Amino acid sequence: MTMDPILSAALEAVQSAASVCRRIQHRLVTEDTLLKKDRSPVTVADFASQAVLCRKLAASVPDIPVLGEEDTLALERPENRLLLDKIGVFLQEWSAGDILDAIRRGNAQPEGTFFTVDPIDGTKGFLRGDQYAVALALVEDRRVVLGVLGCPNLPASASDEAGTLAFARKGQGAFQRSMSGGPALPIRVSSVGPEGPVRFLESVESGHAHHGMQERVRKAITDHQEAVRIDSQVKYAVLARGDAEVYLRLPSPKTPDYREKIWDHAAGSLIVQEAGGIVSDMNGKPLHFGCGRLLADNAGVVATNGGLHSRVIESVRKAARE
Repeated sequence: MTMDPILSAALEAVQSAASVCRRIQHRLVTEDTLLKKDRSPVTVADFASQAVLCRKLAASVPDIPVLGEEDTLALERPENRLLLDKIGVFLQEWSAGDILDAIRRGNAQPEGTFFTVDPIDGTKGFLRGDQYAVALALVEDRRVVLGVLGCPNLPASASDEAGTLAFARKGQGAFQRSMSGGPALPIRVSSVGPEGPVRFLESVESGHAHHGMQERVRKAITDHQEAVRIDSQVKYAVLARGDAEVYLRLPSPKTPDYREKIWDHAAGSLIVQEAGGIVSDMNGKPLHFGCGRLLADNAGVVATNGGLHSRVIESVRKAARE
């Protein structure tokens, strides 16, 4: 893979943001946090991560705007000064103005060429000390052309505890490397076919998807095992490196008209596709990243290792009719 300046800048930005998130998770997330349902640690991490991402990208590729998930409206309120100060603890030598200015850089419009970032994808996983991702993608003319996932709690190998950077450039394949450094190694989806065992992935939270419908689809494909539930776009990284074959995110019956946000799927979908897989919506349509902040033309998401895709889509359609 050619390490062009934009890809190098993206990798450095995600690595730095993921390192900050890891420090925050280790210091602020405790059992007491979960008992009290206190979301302040992930709020600190969200803002700090976006600030780092935007500042790093501004230093390396200042001409490309950034569309992020966070804005500064809440942080600018006097009653939230304590929150701003907490963010500053993890961004030493940054002033309050530096933090706000960096976060504001993530308020671009989704048009032309732009980065889209999810500073922490998988907030509940973050709070449980489980899987979450820092996601960054580059969109050009409504197509995702670069994707990077920082997965601090996903080992790159059985002997590595440092976390994983998974990334792809359109037309150049998908790769991963340890967050501690080392070579970037190509990754490829599995070659498992219908004879199985076919391994399914889905979201942990029931509100994020139609788990009942997804179970019917899974049983139509395989009877080998239950789906593995993982938070965030880490599922895309797991699928892309051949550790699973199918990822389903079908709309919840409580919110059938819900449409996914682009930053929740841009990076991961490209990585899976460059690893040889296929990503579409539940009707088999390619994901369309030219409709603003939402995947407005798409319902749900289906990602597979490619060879299983048509069969999974057929099973999804059958389950939907039932």
